[in-house]
Amino acid sequence: MIRDKHCWIFLGALFLSMVYTPFAQTALLVSEREVQRRFEQRWEQMIKAVPVSRDTSKRALVQCVTKKMIKQLEEPYRSYDWEVKLFAGSSVNAEAFAVMEAGRIAVSEGIFKVVANQDELAVIIGHEIIHIVNKHPYQMAKRQKRGDMGINLGAMALSAKIADQTMRSQSDVVLAQTKIAATNRIIPEISQFIVSLPYKRSLEKESDLEGLLLMARTGFNPLKALSVWKKLMKQPSGQNEPESEFRSQHPSDENRIKDLSSTLSEALREYNEVERKPNCGYRR
Repeated sequence: MIRDKHCWIFLGALFLSMVYTPFAQTALLVSEREVQRRFEQRWEQMIKAVPVSRDTSKRALVQCVTKKMIKQLEEPYRSYDWEVKLFAGSSVNAEAFAVMEAGRIAVSEGIFKVVANQDELAVIIGHEIIHIVNKHPYQMAKRQKRGDMGINLGAMALSAKIADQTMRSQSDVVLAQTKIAATNRIIPEISQFIVSLPYKRSLEKESDLEGLLLMARTGFNPLKALSVWKKLMKQPSGQNEPESEFRSQHPSDENRIKDLSSTLSEALREYNEVERKPNCGYRR
């Protein structure tokens, strides 16, 4: 029993070291260009498969809000080749695509179920811009690569320990095979809940808060961030997933509102310093 306990402690330490230590971060790098290429392909596929919205006023609003916010970015991000498109569709969603020295943002027309003006749209656009500027797709790919390596090493070590046990009958062999199969199934699930999902939620939180400050510096009212998330809470689907935060890639709506509220005072100071507020000319 003691030896088994020490084995689990060793495997856990091995897995976490693969994910978090500087050695792992150096040895298990993912090509940034490879990640960008995948997103570039997805963007091209979306353009070919999904029609652009026919609502010219909404398209103009999306373009206006995005351009205003990009002007507030530091170099080199301000000079990136930015492209934003409003696609036809009922889903309440937006997505960022990071490509080489460029940013692509896809906004679904369904977002206007919860967006009524330029300030509320800036909440969504700012969030996606920060994903690109902070290279979140690349950071997530690196973390996933390290996690996969840790999973494989942990599964192999534990499977080897099980296979090394004395087999006295066919039932012992079957039991060992069952344990190995269970190990290969359970370890990836554990990794998802203790590594991948918490890290993804931290990136989403970062985009929420930095996006809030970006919209405020641009002159969009940061108070509208709270109204957007309160309306998103009432949506049956979309970015706010209908499951507990523990199982979700995104923070819960309640935690998002709480975190945004804690940053509002700073955002309002930035907003009040903007003398000339943007006017993108749309209100539902």
